Amino acid sequence: MQSAVIAGQQRPAHTSAAACPSSSGSGTSGMGIDASAFRAGMARLGGACTIITGQHEGERAGLTATAVCSVSAEPPRLLVCVNRSVRAHQLIADSARLGVNVLGPAHEELAKRFAGMVQGVVGGDRFLDGAWMQSPRGVPVLADALVSFECEVIEETVSGTHSIFLCEVTDVATAGNAHSALVYFNRHFVPISAA
Repeated sequence: MQSAVIAGQQRPAHTSAAACPSSSGSGTSGMGIDASAFRAGMARLGGACTIITGQHEGERAGLTATAVCSVSAEPPRLLVCVNRSVRAHQLIADSARLGVNVLGPAHEELAKRFAGMVQGVVGGDRFLDGAWMQSPRGVPVLADALVSFECEVIEETVSGTHSIFLCEVTDVATAGNAHSALVYFNRHFVPISAA
């Protein structure tokens, strides 16, 4: 394998999709890149921990996610990616509304709860822990989140296993001063601090 020298260090050269043998097996994408290799790579892309919430006809659901990003400030818009196999996806699609709750280090156990890491806690039972309240528009929001964005879904694009929701932010609520946050890196929840 070729190698490249970056900042005085020797690293293996990147393997392009064209150099990989194509396979239609269950572990690969259409480009021939192994899905497990992709996941391992993405584990090294740290991301802010959020809980995405939805509610429709009295049922609420949520999930821990890092796939959230800003699109624009004028108008205020976010992109939120949600796996189509989770219950929250259907509630968000049906109601065309969602909440994005950004977590701090004190929320690690809550992040695990909504990530399905707490055995026996599923569905609406995830909301039995945490300072949850309902917004005037019917979206579950975390009262002590670093920031909660209430959003209206204006477009849904299906891509692979996920839907990409383009959302217009209709409300923003912050809780106190934010000096630290919770990120997900290398398959671990990690607190970071601005100080």
